[in-house]
Amino acid sequence: MVDPYREAWERSNAADREREGPLWVALGDSTAQGIGAPAFDRGYVGQLRSRLDARDGRAWRIANLSVTGARLRDALRQVRGLADLPSAPELVTCAAGSNDLAWRLGLRGIGHDLAQLLEALPAGAVVATMPRGLGERRSEALNAMIRREAPARGLVIADVWAHTGVPWRGKLAADGFHPSERGYQDWAAAFAEALGLPTPAAPDTRDGR
Repeated sequence: MVDPYREAWERSNAADREREGPLWVALGDSTAQGIGAPAFDRGYVGQLRSRLDARDGRAWRIANLSVTGARLRDALRQVRGLADLPSAPELVTCAAGSNDLAWRLGLRGIGHDLAQLLEALPAGAVVATMPRGLGERRSEALNAMIRREAPARGLVIADVWAHTGVPWRGKLAADGFHPSERGYQDWAAAFAEALGLPTPAAPDTRDGR
């Protein structure tokens, strides 16, 4: 999925540059790319976009600057790319840190990189907490930093941690790591809540589909 989804977003980004409408810049890793969903635009970014369009009655443009495999320090470089955009975005979202945790890097170093990212994000940007499933103690340590530092820097928190977790059935892709389209519904719900949007309905998992 990595190359096809990256290429799909590059085409989508190019097309959106030629259109009118509010601009949303998505920063982060493979979750913003939609890896694990059946199509590049069925991850949380695509699902949230449809809700923004429905709320505002206008088509949002997306500049998806995320990169599969990105760590926090890579997301920091993505933030610097905001200066190269032809127009200022109305919305910036960022979800990063899962790869730092998955690689089991030192928590002190991860915390340092997270602090730099939070400082660099523009005021009003929406930053996600770590999802469940990557090591509770380490994730909670980073989430505590986000909850403490983000509001002080004028950032909005999308509490992905609160929206993810058991039951996992049907919410993971075939690789057992990335969310499925259903799993991304939980991510979209976290961002929708942060933006005051109607939250996606919770899926019925009783039949396992």
